[in-house]
Amino acid sequence: MELKFKNGKKRSFYLILIVLLLVLEYELFIPAVLGKKKTISGNKYHDFVNANETMSYRFYNNSVNFEISSNRLIELNMEYESTIRNRQTTFIINTNNTLLLNISSSASLNHFNLSNLPQEPSRANIRYEYRYNCIYRIRSNQTIENLTIRFIKNAQYELNSKKNYSLVLFESTLESWKLVDTVEVLNGTSLDIYLESTFLNLNSNTDYYITLYEINDIPYDWTWLFILISFAVIFGALSLVILISKKDYFQYLRTRTIPVEKGAHRLSLEQVLENENRDKIIDLILKKPGIHFNELLREMDIAAGNLVWHLDILETYKVIGKKRIGNFVAYFPYYQKNPLSNIDLKLQKSKLTLEILEMIEREPGIWNNFITKRMKVDHKTIQYHINKLIELNLINFRKEGRKKKIYPNFDSEYYRKKKDYDL
Repeated sequence: MELKFKNGKKRSFYLILIVLLLVLEYELFIPAVLGKKKTISGNKYHDFVNANETMSYRFYNNSVNFEISSNRLIELNMEYESTIRNRQTTFIINTNNTLLLNISSSASLNHFNLSNLPQEPSRANIRYEYRYNCIYRIRSNQTIENLTIRFIKNAQYELNSKKNYSLVLFESTLESWKLVDTVEVLNGTSLDIYLESTFLNLNSNTDYYITLYEINDIPYDWTWLFILISFAVIFGALSLVILISKKDYFQYLRTRTIPVEKGAHRLSLEQVLENENRDKIIDLILKKPGIHFNELLREMDIAAGNLVWHLDILETYKVIGKKRIGNFVAYFPYYQKNPLSNIDLKLQKSKLTLEILEMIEREPGIWNNFITKRMKVDHKTIQYHINKLIELNLINFRKEGRKKKIYPNFDSEYYRKKKDYDL
């Protein structure tokens, strides 16, 4: 059909009409296929998501993108903690009933006021690190039979394309984060790689917490999650000196006769000890002597500058001490003579290194292949830890026949000091 216009006014009228029809077609048809998008200026939002509809929300203030679709009608309440930035998540729900779904997020579990915090996820020869700083709490009024969650694996959303990740789940009946099977899926259209996990039968009126953990293979020496092994195991009676109660430690601080140069601080010892944040720092250091700065920062949930300020006060008043070990700083209860050496700390940071050393102590003259078979760990991993013990001057080799046998180096400073403590 050919349209003929007698004058410019009619032509303009028809052009406007065509544009309006195209807009109407987009509003009525295209969103049903591609999904609707909404930009949110605040940190929370309430909406209804129709069955078989995809809704995309962009929280402008946080640079956060959230997408959701469901086979049933959902009344949705969403909230993002103001500190969360640059995150993207997709929820795909299949359920038998309409849902009232509440989703909130926080950078730390501490903000959810849980009575018991979960233990870290664990699996043999693998360590997991929480770096994502976004935890979702999900609660619905009906059972969710099937929930698929996707994260775009992209540096824009602070997920390293070269790293491996696993989704984890926690709820009140569990003692630790539960590892969930996580796969990488390629989107053939956008060519994005998704991290994807599916959760089955999430019960009604139950709080579920879901986030991502970064996966790192051993060796453990570079981890910040396992700084100390129990002092009771390593140092025996020495642990009784270090792991004392806060009440006894405060009594020790008040009665000691150690000169303190206060510098710029003009506080009494009581003022130093009565501050709520410093009190919590002391608690953490007494419970985990050797705790590093980053773990303190995660546990304290205060700004890094504030933590540095409080640590400086505690160091100035000799309430705590610190020692740099490699790339991290470890903090201890203050003693004039620190009972821990750098070697002690490096051993305590690596459970496997310590286990290998203890095996060599128990069975001097064993060799690399023997340790590999006994511990059922890859021989390259065993060799890595053997090399660490060589660097620390804790072992010697002797060639006996075709075997290169390993013996403890009892002449090392570590063993001499350990012998002095035993005496």
